[in-house]
Amino acid sequence: MRRRRRRVIGLLPRLIKGLWLGARWVVRHPQLLIVPACLVAAGWAVRRSLNRLEAFRIARVQAVASLLTLPDTLIGTNTWQVDIRALAEQLHRQQPWLKEVRVIRDLPDGLRVEAIERLPVGQVHLTQWHSVDREGFILPQGLPRPAEGLVRLAGTDSPQDPLRAGQANANERLQLALRVVALVRRSRALAGRPITVVDVSDPRQISFMMNDTTEVRCGSEQELVDQLSRLDTTLERIRRQQLDVRYIDVRFQEPVISPRT
Repeated sequence: MRRRRRRVIGLLPRLIKGLWLGARWVVRHPQLLIVPACLVAAGWAVRRSLNRLEAFRIARVQAVASLLTLPDTLIGTNTWQVDIRALAEQLHRQQPWLKEVRVIRDLPDGLRVEAIERLPVGQVHLTQWHSVDREGFILPQGLPRPAEGLVRLAGTDSPQDPLRAGQANANERLQLALRVVALVRRSRALAGRPITVVDVSDPRQISFMMNDTTEVRCGSEQELVDQLSRLDTTLERIRRQQLDVRYIDVRFQEPVISPRT
């Protein structure tokens, strides 16, 4: 304990000496402090001037008026006094289903508000048909009938984890269906072939429909890449033989094909 106290006491003279030498060095080299101080003062003066110039008072705001309601106090406010990040967050809270809201200064006297909408990759049926983006956000706007050109996702809802419109859903089945849609879209075998339904009711036997006419039966997600490659060879054989099929099962090394009757 005494040794530790002596060490602390011994450090004090060194610390005082170091502070004294540092202060003397600053006094002898004041120019190294003057330059940063001048820059700070200049920046403060420029900012103050910008906040007072009439040329920077907001006279126009370009926005998606049908979606967002802008504060009445914007017009006439100096553009540099507007916290554009806070304003963007405030506007986004009005329409949470939007992916993002951006507020951009359109100098000298304007603001531009951009609403970035979510890109649907599929649709699910709740009480109506709702579009869903790749993150699992279900858009609140519903339709009585499925939208054309969007994959219908089946087998995604469950009593334990029900899907909810107007928010992001971490539902395991929905996330699986979205991953399957992404894999199918990247598949060379299905290029140019519209996929109308993806069914994940049984995750061990994923299936999808081509053109609402031909069902393709697969295995689990882990097997899907290999099975889609197998499907490529099968579809080429069907094309060469000009077969009209209603069912393809690619879970086997030799896929099962059922012709249309």
